[in-house]
Amino acid sequence: MQLYAESKSYRVEMSQPASDLPRLTLKEFKKLRRETAIQVLDTRFSDIFLQGFVPKSINIGFNGPFDHFLAQVFPNKAQKLLLITDGDSQDTVYHHLLKLGYTHVIGVLEGGIETWKASEDVVSLRNISAGEFRKRSDQGHIVDVRTDKEFGNGHIDNAMNIPLTDFVNFGSTLKKDNQQLYVHCQSGYRSAVAVSILSAKGFKHICNIQGGYKALREEVKENQ
Repeated sequence: MQLYAESKSYRVEMSQPASDLPRLTLKEFKKLRRETAIQVLDTRFSDIFLQGFVPKSINIGFNGPFDHFLAQVFPNKAQKLLLITDGDSQDTVYHHLLKLGYTHVIGVLEGGIETWKASEDVVSLRNISAGEFRKRSDQGHIVDVRTDKEFGNGHIDNAMNIPLTDFVNFGSTLKKDNQQLYVHCQSGYRSAVAVSILSAKGFKHICNIQGGYKALREEVKENQ
């Protein structure tokens, strides 16, 4: 069986020009966030995002194949976006979005997630290892968000294949009940995007599997 690895493209963009990206106060950010046409995009590393994020925000980590999945989740480049980023990376993210044609970035929350957490509630999602999952894999539903081709080349028992290819329809075949959803991809990047989408759509019982199918396969091999 062939294993697929999601490549990571780390960017270092030096000497960026002064940014005209608006730095928003919490009050300004909250007001804009209430507008239905505006989406909060959180570009932090997925493991950090899952520990606590603004409700209904979508995670597309800038440390991974950002361009590809940004285009999948937001095919309309006129989408209005509010940003939450890692540390002082807001200018780098902003200029990169402009380069990709996303020109409707409304602003970034000044101080990032820490500003939000100081007075507002965050959502967090469980993020378990392949080993922990193996101990409880007979519970709930297993959701594999890889492509049909990847799924066909190998998958874990009882997994449902729901490819992360359509932001609008993703998760529409799942029921919002009390069953736990264990979500994984190939190596962990896509599943973080997926669980953030499911959370934004109102799913409550969601769990991300760290390392994805690659880690699950290694776990099986080690315990055979």
